[in-house]
Amino acid sequence: MNPKFSDDSPTNRNLYLVDKTLKKAAKHGLESEVMWSALIAAAEANEHGLTMEQVLEAALGEWDI
Repeated sequence: MNPKFSDDSPTNRNLYLVDKTLKKAAKHGLESEVMWSALIAAAEANEHGLTMEQVLEAALGEWDI
């Protein structure tokens, strides 16, 4: 767990995952694009039973990251 997020609550875990995703995207200058993809995927996530981690991985995948 990232030290910035001191407990293992679902919210802190999700913030950690977003932080990790943004760092990966930043290496390619695609932070906004990846977050846009994540927002679109998140809007459909409940219908498909996806977790935040799955949504963020899919968003990175859309940009070949």
